[in-house]
Amino acid sequence: MPLREEYPRATTAVDTSTLKGKWLPGPGDVEIDFFPDVSEYPADCLFDTGFVLPSGATAQLYDNTCESVVDLHFKWMQQVGVDGILVQRFLSSFTDDTFITILDQVQAAAEKYGLVFVVEYDVSGSNSSLGSVAYQVTNDYKTNIKPYTSSSAYIHQDNKPVVMAFGIEYTDRALTALDALNIVNGMKGAGAYFGIGPPTNWASLLSDANWGPVMKAANLISPWTVDAYSHSSYSNYFNTQKSDMQLLTPLGIDYAPVIWPGTSADHLNGGNNPADLDYFPWYNGTFYEAQTTNVISLDPMFIFTAIF
Repeated sequence: MPLREEYPRATTAVDTSTLKGKWLPGPGDVEIDFFPDVSEYPADCLFDTGFVLPSGATAQLYDNTCESVVDLHFKWMQQVGVDGILVQRFLSSFTDDTFITILDQVQAAAEKYGLVFVVEYDVSGSNSSLGSVAYQVTNDYKTNIKPYTSSSAYIHQDNKPVVMAFGIEYTDRALTALDALNIVNGMKGAGAYFGIGPPTNWASLLSDANWGPVMKAANLISPWTVDAYSHSSYSNYFNTQKSDMQLLTPLGIDYAPVIWPGTSADHLNGGNNPADLDYFPWYNGTFYEAQTTNVISLDPMFIFTAIF
């Protein structure tokens, strides 16, 4: 049964005389595909919402900056055999202390449960015309992130801390090839084993005069393939993944395929089309299983699951 609204959406003009109560998400303001089961979450991390469950109880959601929530997520990962996580750091979060709070919690939980973590930059929104993105990333790494690489839970490769950056060479981001190359070389110069996440057509860039050197400078390539194929077309796309690895091996570049369980677009499209819940169907996990089985056979550096 769907959640019902406890309060109707206001139809009158918004009161401009006060800031109080503005932008509080609730019924009529958000689209939710699947409401999470929060029965295992600690009570001190749960908060009432404006939604009511079919049972009549007030629906609660958790605060993901709560230490006990991060601890629980790592406990679950240990139980099901997930080795660890890549923690995304967006350029827009460089001045937000919340990320560091969560990274502290990630480090503590990873060490507690014997799991691992890596910091993965996402250069969404970057614009080289406004200043060197390479400087922003490398300076942030040296100043804020590098201390975490001494954790016993931080992953290293070839005796170097692993760091990644997704969003390299996307047409909707104003990151130049030179700036991207400076990111890769700057991070390697800072002592990191550095991986990049380009789009699915990255292989066509190897011969490009501008982007080819960027691809070849990376220690690892992990192409973003979410939405690139469906359950029925994956068997053909697996040939692309095999080709990707065959291209990289003689270049001495490691490969990490991205796989994903399926996607709903119901919340993106207004919740009016039931078929959107199966935008890319899960097929009871068999879509994810097929990808997993195939990419394991390639013996890649690791498998990136998108996305918690």
